[in-house]
Amino acid sequence: MRHFTRKSRGYKSTILTLTAALTLIAIITMSRTLGEQTITSPGLTATAQTSKPIYLLREKVIISGSLLLDGSPANNLVVNVQFNNPLSNPIAFRTLQIGTPAQSWLVNITALSLTDTGNNPIDTAKVSPGGSNTVIAGITVKNLQITARQIYGTITIFDANMAPFSVSYFTATLDPLQTVTQRYSLEIPKWVTPGRAIIVGNVYTKEPSSAGTALCPEKAVYFCISRTKQGMFGNPTLPPPFPPQNTPGQYKTNITLSPTPMNGTYTAYVVGQASQITYYSTSTTFKVQNSVGYSPQAAFAHTPETAYINQTVNFDGSFSTPEGYGDTIKKWIWTFGDGTPKITETDPYITHTYLQANTFTVTLNVTDNENLWCTTTKRITILPESGPTARFTWTPELPFNDEWVTFNASTSTRGWSAKIQDFPPIQTYIWNFGAGNQSTTNKTISHIFGSPGNFTVHLWVIDSLGRSGYTSQIVEVLNGTAVKTYDVNGDGTIDLKDVLRVANAYGSYPGHPRWDAACDFNKDNKVDLKDYLPVAMNFGKDP
Repeated sequence: MRHFTRKSRGYKSTILTLTAALTLIAIITMSRTLGEQTITSPGLTATAQTSKPIYLLREKVIISGSLLLDGSPANNLVVNVQFNNPLSNPIAFRTLQIGTPAQSWLVNITALSLTDTGNNPIDTAKVSPGGSNTVIAGITVKNLQITARQIYGTITIFDANMAPFSVSYFTATLDPLQTVTQRYSLEIPKWVTPGRAIIVGNVYTKEPSSAGTALCPEKAVYFCISRTKQGMFGNPTLPPPFPPQNTPGQYKTNITLSPTPMNGTYTAYVVGQASQITYYSTSTTFKVQNSVGYSPQAAFAHTPETAYINQTVNFDGSFSTPEGYGDTIKKWIWTFGDGTPKITETDPYITHTYLQANTFTVTLNVTDNENLWCTTTKRITILPESGPTARFTWTPELPFNDEWVTFNASTSTRGWSAKIQDFPPIQTYIWNFGAGNQSTTNKTISHIFGSPGNFTVHLWVIDSLGRSGYTSQIVEVLNGTAVKTYDVNGDGTIDLKDVLRVANAYGSYPGHPRWDAACDFNKDNKVDLKDYLPVAMNFGKDP
């Protein structure tokens, strides 16, 4: 019996071994390669196709497909897409959200940034027609797990037409709960479409072309591309660049080709991902045809943006693009709209001076090496000469009587002189506070108002050519001697109780539930800053 038991155990062991082997064979079979398609999970399937097989320059390439999970339209998942050029180099990455994925994300993109080379944040980047303007894009990724994590991070930058013009990628090992920041220098090429552009960040286990899956949702931020300026200009807050796609079982994305795309076969790799262990990879190809016989695109900018009579205006036609791989522009023909003869140049830069104030139409015609041409026009307004403009501010904004008030005229601006072709400096500031003029060469001056009330302050500015500008403003001076008024509760001290009482009534008016007539010191039937500020300024005083 003991001998039989050993045999029985050996037999069961053999059966288990065979079962495991068959299971392994089944898994290998389910992970088989079918042409360019690799099935990674038997429950999820995906397809991929382009809107047409062959594309030309500047055309939009649309990738779409279906997603099935256990035979039904899949929802609440992501689709990872990688575009490669004919040299097998990535040109764009996307992670599309279908519905509301409920996955446990392993990392987080905490920041996408754009700075100049001095590490100053910018929200507007200047086009670099000469290849001399460098900006820096950055991505910061945090590991949310308590174990180390290998990542493949990417940044793709698209112009206003969704044409990718810069892609960067990196691999890194993130320690538990740690972050990594990668920054990349890039030039914004002259062919991009100015306007609202997008920085897109993605993080995968590895390249989607190798069936890599997303470790976090895609993050994207807007910025602006300009042909004339760069810096931080406070662009308005915009909605998220890419909202979720809400049709179960379907996805779609696109890129736009550049004006000089490499011809050949491109590949779009697609990974449908329901979880880190349920995903399906596939791919599709499309061709970009050699672009011959396409006219160039004419474009130009001018500086300064606001021009004056007899001021040199710099015109830059280098934003024009030859539309075709390897093409070049050989001739720029300018017409400035003021009756002067047209000028032909073999380089894109030219200057012009307008002798009249008016609005003119500037025309640029460009011709490429195939003798194909294109024309564009732009209107430019030339302003007449002007004297300086007077402006000033003061602090404190609501002064008390017998208190020093500082007036500052540094916001005054110089005017244009056609005679000297320059903006002559302001040399003299003349102030009048109601008791005669005070002249100074300084931009600031201080004054004391001896009584409360409304006072008109006058300012004249005079430049080096003797031209002047004038402005005036009314300054309200509060009663600083009636301190007793601000002891709201009458306890003999202006303290926190008084401040809080006025703060509670702030913004109220007769009939308002928080109206407190004792807090309306200037009797204008509202409790506002003019009432709150005197209490705060006299805090701690004994009436």
